Amino acid sequence: YTNHLASLLKDGRISQAQLDRMVADILRVKFRMGLFDDPYTRPESFPAIANEQHLALAREAALQSLVLLKNEGDILPLRPAYLGSLAVIGPLADDGYEQMGTWVFDGNSALSRTPYQALLAACKDSKCGNLSFVKALENSRSRSTESFAEALAAAESSDAVVLFLGEEAILSGEAHSRADISLPGSQAELVRTLKQSGKPLIAVIMAGRPLTLGNIIDEVDALLFAWHPGSMGGPAIVDVLLGSEAPSGKLPATFPRMVGQIPIYYNQKQTGKPATREKFVHLDDIPVRLPQSSSGFESHHLDAGFTPQFPFGFGLSYTTFEYSDIEVDSREVPVGDTVTVRATLKNTGLVEATEVVQLYVRDLAGNVTRPVRELKGFQRVRLAPGQSRRVEFRLGPADLAFYGRDQRLVTEPGEFHVWIGGDSNAELSTSFTLTTP
Repeated sequence: YTNHLASLLKDGRISQAQLDRMVADILRVKFRMGLFDDPYTRPESFPAIANEQHLALAREAALQSLVLLKNEGDILPLRPAYLGSLAVIGPLADDGYEQMGTWVFDGNSALSRTPYQALLAACKDSKCGNLSFVKALENSRSRSTESFAEALAAAESSDAVVLFLGEEAILSGEAHSRADISLPGSQAELVRTLKQSGKPLIAVIMAGRPLTLGNIIDEVDALLFAWHPGSMGGPAIVDVLLGSEAPSGKLPATFPRMVGQIPIYYNQKQTGKPATREKFVHLDDIPVRLPQSSSGFESHHLDAGFTPQFPFGFGLSYTTFEYSDIEVDSREVPVGDTVTVRATLKNTGLVEATEVVQLYVRDLAGNVTRPVRELKGFQRVRLAPGQSRRVEFRLGPADLAFYGRDQRLVTEPGEFHVWIGGDSNAELSTSFTLTTP
């Protein structure tokens, strides 16, 4: 643009008419936005930095992004029996800079409210008792174990332990790939050390990417994933830990069991030999000197299997939800028309909570191969205990279209399967057929 546009115009490779059209599009948008009505900004009219409204929005955004991945024995929310004394441990428990995450060049860490700060405030309000804090690691990459004895002592003298682990912000983002996406540094060793205390372990993972958590998943009682939760991440996390709010976040990416499973994603293409639970045999279960055969010739890894650690769309709550009575308004729908899919969602637990209801579709056949499932819609539905609601999705021509071999968007007649549920492994399903008008 800067170096070559004039010469491109001169050589006739770009015409003046083309340039005018492109400039006109930009000007048109600016006129519609009113930028030429009052072209001068007035800083005195700007809202105050970190005003209460903005902080409330930041807190709500962080709250909705938190994903509960494990909650053994319903350890969360923390009950009064565990709140007499609480050990807060980890390099990310009180680091306002790192919780802001990647791509915050103008971020001000002084405005951040950390989990440790939020827990201190909650304890002043008599929601919990004594707090002890041990950083244990200088940062997420540290390999030193020098402070582990102090951390273990704090855990042993407390009723429960909340660990804040994960990745520093600089480890995520553009050009910051990692070949090993387990917890960096000595964090996994810290978890194993604290396991010796015998106290309930609650791990809060702050990171910007899916991580392989197999080296700690069995060591912790609860696991909450926070996607670099931002300036108000601390209060949002504490809202969930103490039960003021039930978690409702769902995973926006698949979590592999180990890095060798990558690429692994929910909307994959069907293989010629898809794996099944009935046929899968783990390498530890293969008899020694078993003769070579076609047994196990399916698409899986002998050690990792064929399922992820956590599937796309997954996320637990403090209640349970039941899906039932799925239906479509018509089994046969002419191409170009809309089909409506409905199901009943019921809160079968004891806590009011929000569920992210998800709709998945599979086109069984196309002129190019189609994914096994595709997310086509989701809704946030809040229900009181025992409450039910009929949830409805509409699928139009654009939802069922794809780019064919000629790279043109097309909606083809044929059979479609559809699922409604809480993640990409939803089982409640029905089907419909698109017909030629």
